[in-house]
Parts: sequence; structure tokens; C-alpha cells
Amino acid sequence: MQVFLNGKSVEAPEGITILELARKEGISIPTLCHDEELKPYGSCWVCAVKVEGHKGFVTSCGTVISPGMQITTDSEEIHAARKMALELIISNHYADCEAPCKLACPDQVDVQTYVSLIANGKYHEAVKVIKETLPMPLSIGRVCPAFCEAECRRQIVDEPIAIRQLKRFAADEDLKDYWQYTPEAKSDNGKKVAIIGGGPSGLTCGYYLSYEGFEVDIFEAEEACGGWLRYGIPEYRLPKAILDEEIALMCSGGMRIHYGKALGRELDLQSLSTSYDAVYLALGAQNAVPMPVPGSDLQGCYLGVDFLKAHAKGNTPSLNKRVAIVGGGNTAIDCARTAIRLACDVTVIYRRTKDEMPAEPFEIEAAEHEGVRFHFLCNPVEYLGENGSLKEVKIERMRLGEADKSGRRRPEPTGEFFTEAFDSIIAAISQVPDVTAFTLPENEVNGKQFPISRWQTAIVDEYTMHSGLANIFAGGDFQRGAATAIEAIADGRKAAEAITEYLLKGILPQPRFLFNSKKADKVADVSPAEYEIYSKSPRIRMPEIDLATARSTFTEVEKGYSELQARAEASRCIECGCQVNTNCALRNYCTDYHVDRERFIGGISRHPIDYSHPYILRDANKCINCARCIRTCAEIQGANVLGFIYRGFAAVMAPEFGESLTQTSCLSCGKCIDVCPVGALVERNLHYKLNPAEKDKVLQDCGLCGMGCKIEAELQGGELVRITTPEDAPGFNGKNLCFKGRFGWQGYKDNLQTPLLLKDGAYREISFAEALGVLQSKIHADNSYSVEISPHITLEEMLVADRISRTLNCPLSAPGHYITFSDAYLDIKPKEDATAKLQNYQEFVILGPLNRSLYSLIRLQQRQGKKLITIGLPEDEAFARFADLNYPDLYSVEATAGRLFIYNQNRIPASLVCKLWQHVPAQNIMHSSDYMNHSGFLAMRPHVAKQDEVTIALGFGTIPTAVSGFKVMLSPYQPQTTDCQLVLPGPNYLQIEGHALGDGGKISHFMNPLKSTIFGELSRIFYKLGWISAATADIPFWNNYATDIIASLSQHRVPDLQELSIDTHSDEIVASDCPMEAELQRLYALRKTPVDF
Repeated sequence: MQVFLNGKSVEAPEGITILELARKEGISIPTLCHDEELKPYGSCWVCAVKVEGHKGFVTSCGTVISPGMQITTDSEEIHAARKMALELIISNHYADCEAPCKLACPDQVDVQTYVSLIANGKYHEAVKVIKETLPMPLSIGRVCPAFCEAECRRQIVDEPIAIRQLKRFAADEDLKDYWQYTPEAKSDNGKKVAIIGGGPSGLTCGYYLSYEGFEVDIFEAEEACGGWLRYGIPEYRLPKAILDEEIALMCSGGMRIHYGKALGRELDLQSLSTSYDAVYLALGAQNAVPMPVPGSDLQGCYLGVDFLKAHAKGNTPSLNKRVAIVGGGNTAIDCARTAIRLACDVTVIYRRTKDEMPAEPFEIEAAEHEGVRFHFLCNPVEYLGENGSLKEVKIERMRLGEADKSGRRRPEPTGEFFTEAFDSIIAAISQVPDVTAFTLPENEVNGKQFPISRWQTAIVDEYTMHSGLANIFAGGDFQRGAATAIEAIADGRKAAEAITEYLLKGILPQPRFLFNSKKADKVADVSPAEYEIYSKSPRIRMPEIDLATARSTFTEVEKGYSELQARAEASRCIECGCQVNTNCALRNYCTDYHVDRERFIGGISRHPIDYSHPYILRDANKCINCARCIRTCAEIQGANVLGFIYRGFAAVMAPEFGESLTQTSCLSCGKCIDVCPVGALVERNLHYKLNPAEKDKVLQDCGLCGMGCKIEAELQGGELVRITTPEDAPGFNGKNLCFKGRFGWQGYKDNLQTPLLLKDGAYREISFAEALGVLQSKIHADNSYSVEISPHITLEEMLVADRISRTLNCPLSAPGHYITFSDAYLDIKPKEDATAKLQNYQEFVILGPLNRSLYSLIRLQQRQGKKLITIGLPEDEAFARFADLNYPDLYSVEATAGRLFIYNQNRIPASLVCKLWQHVPAQNIMHSSDYMNHSGFLAMRPHVAKQDEVTIALGFGTIPTAVSGFKVMLSPYQPQTTDCQLVLPGPNYLQIEGHALGDGGKISHFMNPLKSTIFGELSRIFYKLGWISAATADIPFWNNYATDIIASLSQHRVPDLQELSIDTHSDEIVASDCPMEAELQRLYALRKTPVDF
């Protein structure tokens, strides 16, 4: 039919929706509640469009096209409507897109991710995450004021996470390893950048630019880099040897540092601007602001910045015994603690109370611990001297008045004075940049003076750090005034990003809107009741040197966490940031439509997060009531364990009566997670603390049964952390996985990595070299052998076994229970999708239990109008509720041409399988199994293993059935019995590059996402034993061999099924004996066991 889409005439098939038509024509329409497997619901209204002749808007997902329909998919009016729909949804979306700690950090360091990586023992990976935004974790991990901790939600439960200390731990571990993380450097882009100032901002800018391919020269006025980190932070907080190592690491990208080069002395701005493609000014703020007090010119009166710098350079002034420090910031505390170490009696004079001190609380506490005294609500008004030297300080007592612009209460004089004797006084009240060089004509650029504010700071665009003058950028304390190192670093990174775009694209970057949902702007505004579900776990204190050593030396006070302490502390993180914040549909749309999260402010529902299920985390606060999980669970999976409870505004998605999923008939298939558009349902990992960071992804097939479902393995630091269905390249199974495929892989956490030798009735670990020695000791010229395979191993492993059997002059065999009468009549012709057969039939007859993914695919066919018949399916099977007809036995169902009979050979008795093949034509039977490589197994044509006695019996994926005094099994898992004398680790489907031919010839591809070397270790053993040649001792040979075998099977023909004379009366079910099956059953049983955070 003809319709008009955005004014263009298009031909469209009947019966499709506007949304389907738009996607067919390449037009994107946002949608949250729509799911291809469900009947359109239209609850979110985000997909609103206009149809000529219809009043208002219509939902594109729920409106079927009609002839001549005129559709508009985008306009200002439609944009506004969608934005309003999103803002209404967000008004009751009580969640944090990003962790509050990240948002509180001036440099936006991804704290949640690196803390979780530390908890998981991934220290290099943690440093990699940190260095994406912060290239100086060794230093900042020691001196950062930890803005992040001020917003850490853990403090609602007990105390904030020790974020700074954990950063330091990861950086220290990285430093002392045999290699340190450095980013991959891009090739030289031909552009040069000059950086004036080698403090944290300049170093940061140079670091990122050098790795982007720029030629970077840093010009530093002093004899060493580091700026305030070197000359203002004392040794006991930041050892300069550590700083030097960090700077050396930062130069690994190729940036050069030139010392003794100052602007206005050896350098001028005009020349730099001409000689370099861009210039970044990071001059710092190292000029002390003098204390306007009478007598400040007396001997013994110093300024904080000057004192610390002189001390750092080895020119410490003589303070004598009694020392006063004026100020309440970190510089004042650094001066005080330095003076303590110089054997002085130290008093800090501060005009407000302790609560108003801008210094970090832990620094104040440390100063008190070391013996520093404090005079609060006091202000020095005159320095009194004798013979030109300080003797006393006149001090006025203060009181607090109204709050000033900083939010702190203003100190007011009381008129009450006292005097106290001091030998020295250090005023540490503030510092400013030195801008005298910019008054010189040679530092003008193109005849224009560099813009300086009245506060002696650079005037720049705070998003790009561009000064507006030619190619000059500026940042750090030079544009902020005296600030913190982390803020200076943030400026340096922003400048590097802006310079990169400016020089490579010819433009300055524009501010980018990124939507952030927040539970609250401040931790103080969050309801403590929500956090009562978390158990208290005290913060682990950073170990320190003893007090006597601290007071008398400049040894670093903090000793650093041990690995055990760091991992325990990191595990306290309650993971506030959303796990799907990088791919959340709601967040992406809110960003696209510039949604205002506060437009519709009103009541909001708050719910405790449900951690009770071991595999599925449920956070009702994020739920947008799209009902996709509810409908998928009920209409496709059949479990029907989710629904809406309560009514109206209070309605929430949950199991009945709000109980735990563990108390329901939840199948733990996890499909609810895949269909959730907002992260209200996410995976949990039994062994790994998950985080939102993008993971490395590997596409391959599942190897836990014969279905061969397409999966996406997600890895972090080489460790598998999640398996899901691929969104961008879905397989035949779509979003469907069973429990085994989605969560059962977690059982491989404890699979075999080293061989096991049976000794004194128990297995003990040995090395591969020792295993080789054991085998060599057993080999003699007159040995006899058997080699058995199972359908649980890859085609490559079967081919290796076959080669070994030929070398040892014995037939390739298999235990008899793997071989059945119907094997000869199964279709094993290789194909990528064996379930395509479902398309050719109108009725499905299910005989006994099936794989959960196959159930789902059949159900989706039924929802298209096909008929479902079950035979003997248990009533407690969730899928049974979908049956159109249920018969008690096979003979009650006629075998018509349009009916497909489906069974799993490992889940029904052999006698029933025999009756099926006698009753139904072969072309109307769809066989399935729990064997990963059943068709490949059949293609190998193994003999039934004999019970003859042999010297050595080898079993690939199975315990050998031959009689032998020395049995060897290759298995990913330790066998449940002690029948084998030697167990060699065998690769699982995540540890090998290989192939399998599953049910119906389904080709499965395995990509070794875990980068395992087990196959190589086994090949070396077989080669050294003389069982395979050197040319075949590597996986590519066997991959090619397997590919050839698969290609040859394309000509495979199923013989005509003659009348079966076999009469199998056995009611035995030949269940899968996969080496992992016991572990899979254990993991599946855990879904009924409630857990906590």
C-alpha cells in the first residue's frame, strides 16, 4: 500500500506499524516500552508521531498503517511531546546514572569502576581506569582532599569508602610490578605544543597530548617539575622519590621537559605562539599573599608558601621553639606539621571554629595527634618584637556572625585581646599567580595583552581553557587561583582535549549535554531509611608509622593498605552508579532531548534495592513501568512471577506480595534483564563485583548443550564477568538464553587449571611437566591402549583424540550410552541455524522437557498463530500453560505432515524415543540433546568402547570405560569419583578456539575469550609423548582440519528410515554426564537461596 512518510510516498506491506515502517525506511524513532516479541503496549509515549486527521499524537509502535496515511515522525511539536513524555517518566525515576563520588570529583574520575576493580584484584585495570582522566594517581592518591568521599553514600550506613587511599594502593601496586600501565600512543600527527609550567596541570596536559601524537615541550622555571606537589606538599605526605617516578612514567609518551626556563626570563609568549601550534600556560599560584598585620616585617615572620618552598629546597629558615601558624587551610596544616618535625612547639591560630576550617578533617586530626595546638575564634592583630625579632603576638578573640559567600559564618571581632609569646609566626592565608611577566611587551601576542583578571588570574573559557587570544590556553591555579592539585589536573585534561580538537579539527569543542538522573544533589538530602538494608562494616584505617617517628622525621606517615585490606575496603562500596549507564536507553533519549529532570517535581516513590536473588538484582526505583519484563516472563517464558503490585502512583514491578524472586518459580533465565530498557533489572555475579565500565566483548556460541545459542562474553582485565545475548548482532536465539547459558558459566570459576594425580585415594595438584613425567613412566613398548571420546568436547579435541588413537594403533571409541539407534537417521549437515526448521511447520508437538531457549523459540512461533501440543509435560513446567492441547501419550497424536515432533534425547526414556521414531516420519522429528557436539561426535563415527583390559585408557571429556589400571581423563572439572589415576585439565567452550556441531548440525564457534593456554599445554604433552607430530601441536592446524571436516559434511545425506524392528523397553533416561553438570545443578539450586548485598 502507499503511505506518506515525512512527505515522501513509500510502498509498505499491510499490517505493519508506523514504527516498523520507519525502521524499514531507516528513520529512528525512540521507544522504551516496545519489544519486537510482544504486542505493542504504547505505555511510554516516547514514540509519539503525528498522523494527518488524528487529533493529537499517536504511538508509532501501536498504530497500524493504512492506505494513504500521512505520517510525520519529527517536528518541533513532536520533539516537545517526546521530551515531555521523558520528563514525566524521569519525575519518578529515583536513581543515580553516575555514582555521586564521580560527579563530586573535579576530574570526573570513575571511582565506582576502579574501586570495584580493586575489590576484584584487578590493579593494573584500576590504574588504567584512573588514568583515563587522572594521570597522577601515585601523587594524588596521597594528597587529594577527596571531594568524592564527601558525597559517598556509604557514609549514610557508617563511613565513606577510603577512596583516596584505594587510589594510592592501586597506583603503588602498579608501580612495583614488573611493568606499569601506559596508554597506547598514537602516531606523530606533526603538531607541536608548548606548555609553560611543570606542575600537575601542565604535566597532565602534556601527558594526554603526547599520547595523542603531539610533540610536547614543557618549560619549567625550577630545577625540578611538580609545582606545588614538590614545593608545597611536605615529604611526609608525598615523598619526592614517588613524585619523580610518577613524572618519569608520564614522560613515557614522549613529552620533553626543559628546566630553568621561565616566561619573561628565557621565554616570551609571542615567540612561543609563533613557534608552536598551541601554548598552554600552567604557571600555578606560588606567590604568597602577605598578612596585613603591623610588625610583619620583624625577623621570624614568614609566609606559608615561602616557608614550605624553602624547606623543600633544603633552605629551611630557623624557627626556634615556639611557632604560630595563621590560617585554617591545608597549607597552614602542612606548615604546622612540618614545624612539629623540626622540634617546635606549634600553635595554629584560626579565626573561625574547627568546623569551618577548609583544611581536610583527616589532616586536622593528624596535626592534633602529632601535638599541634589550636586557638580557634582567634585572629592575630599585631606582631610585637624586640631588637627586630618577633617576641609576642597580640591576638583578638572572635565570634561567628552571619554566613558569608563561602557558606561559612563570618568571623566578627569581639574587642577582647590577649598576647602569647612566639619565636616565629607563619602566615598561610592565601596565594596568587605571579603575573608580572605579562606586563612585558614581548609577552603580548599579535599586539594584544594576555587577559588577566583583577584577582591576578587568567581569563579563559572554563570549558576549553582557551584564552580567546590566538592559540593560547591556560588553566590550573593560574586561572582558578589557589586550588587543589586535582582541580588543576582537571583543567589540564580539559585543555588537552580542547587543544586536540582545535589543532586536528580546526574547532574548539562545544559543551556537551549529558543527562544525569540523581537521587539527590547532596548526600545530606538522601533518606537514610533506604540504606538500612546494608550491614555496617567499619572503614579500614590506613596503617601509619608510629607517633614518635612521625614527630621526629619526614618519613611518609601513611604506610599504605595491604592487599587484603584494600580489597576488603573496596568491597564496602555499595555501587550507587547504574550498571547500564553507558547504554541505558532512557538516559540516551534524555540526553538527546535535553530533558530537565526537575521540570515535574513532586512526590517520588522510594524502594529498597532487592539483592536477595543471587543472579538478578532488582531496583524498583529505576523502573518506568513499561511492563516488558512482566509480559515477557508471563507471555513468552511462562514463569509469570512478576507483576504490578499496589495501585496508581505507588504501583511497582515486583513478585507477588513483594516477596523475593527466590521464593517464586523464577526460572532464572535472565530474559527480564535483556528486555529492561533502564537497568531496573541487572545481572549479579557470584565471584565478581560488577561495575558500569565498558567491557571487552567477544561474540561466540554457547557450549553447554546442543542448541549453540549466540552469546556475547563480556570481559574485564581478562576475566569473564558477564554473558548475555548480543544486541547488535543477535543470533537465531534472539534475547533467549537458558539459566545455564546466562549464569551457569560462573561454575567455570573453579575449573581445573593444573593436572591432578590420584594418590592415597585423593587427588593432588601437579604441574604439566610432572604429568608428562608420570605418563612417560607408564609408557612401554608392549602397552595396549584405548582412546574414548564424548560429545562434550570440541571437534578439534575429537580430531586430536582420533590422531592419537591411530598413533597408538587402537580404534577411536566412545562409551556405549552416547550411541543410540537413531544416530544414523539424524540430520548432521552443518548449518548456522538448526532451528530454522520451525518455520516450516504449523503445529509443534513437544515430547517431554526441552531446553529453555528452544521453548522460547517455539512459543514465539506459537504467538504467530501456530499450534502447540504437549505430551506428558509436567504440570509444574512453566511452559505447559501455553499448550493448546495436552495429550497423555504419544499415540493420541496423529503424525500429520504439518506437525513437527520435538524431543530431547537426554530428558525422556529411551523407550519413548524408540516409539517416537516408530510412530512419526523422520522428516517430522526435531531431535535435540544436552550434548554440545553431538553431530560432530556422530561424524567421527566412534566405535562402542569394549570392556577389554588395556594398559592405559584415555578419556576425552569422559571417564574411560575400558578396564585399565591407569586411566587418564581430560576434563575441565575434577571428576566426582576417583576412577582415574590422572586428570588433565581440558578446555571448556570459553577456553578454546574451536568448533562444535550441535543438534541438527548447528555449527558453533568458540573464540577462547579467556585466552586459555590449556590446549597448548596438552598439545605439548602429546607431542613429547610422540602421539602427535610437531606440525600438529598447535590449535590453528586443528581449526583448519575441523573446518575441512565441517565442509565435507555439507554433502551428508540421511538414509531412508526403514521400518524399525528395534523394540527398546528401557525406561532409563540417559541424562547428560557433562563434567560440569553437577556444578550447573548446584548453581541452579542457588536461585532458591536468598542472599544479601
